[in-house]
Amino acid sequence: MKKNTKIIIVAIAVLALFGVGGGVYLNRSQSNQTAQTAAIESKVINYDGVEGKTAYDLLKSNYQVDASESSFGVMVNSINGLKSTSKEFWLYSVNGQQPDVAADKYVTHQGDRVTWEYKGM
Repeated sequence: MKKNTKIIIVAIAVLALFGVGGGVYLNRSQSNQTAQTAAIESKVINYDGVEGKTAYDLLKSNYQVDASESSFGVMVNSINGLKSTSKEFWLYSVNGQQPDVAADKYVTHQGDRVTWEYKGM
């Protein structure tokens, strides 16, 4: 009888351990899915131009931006934590057209609509 009691206690302990561990795993999975969904929803960013401000200055003032300098101008590496990769990257346009200069060189005007899109190759 004592042997059966020990087996039952061990079985209950194992079930309790996996039950708690499974709950923690499930919560982490749900949390990761929420973060991924938020990132997917933020693949397009729009804002209005302001006379005399660059597209990059306006981006930095409203979003969390990581960028690096290049000989062509600023290269945006991430916006709100969504990082560029070798297959996906941030690309901007103004009034539906892609400018020929980097965002830190493009001076916006009243009435401009700046759009940043996370695009793939």
